[in-house]
Amino acid sequence: MASSHGSEGPAAAADAPFRVWQCVLCGWIYDEAEGLPDEGIPAGTRWADVPADWICPACSATKADFEMVEL
Repeated sequence: MASSHGSEGPAAAADAPFRVWQCVLCGWIYDEAEGLPDEGIPAGTRWADVPADWICPACSATKADFEMVEL
């Protein structure tokens, strides 16, 4: 018997609303819906898919210095 408790497959992630991530050091915002096309990150790129070595364009903070925010 399959359970739907806490199981989120790729389809669930694709259907999830886009989120916004904010740099805790400078306040710069990364919006998944907008991406950063000028930096090669297309619109719709989820935070998890942003390269691990990416840095904040405003202050050079790492991804670890970002938190998801509810707007």
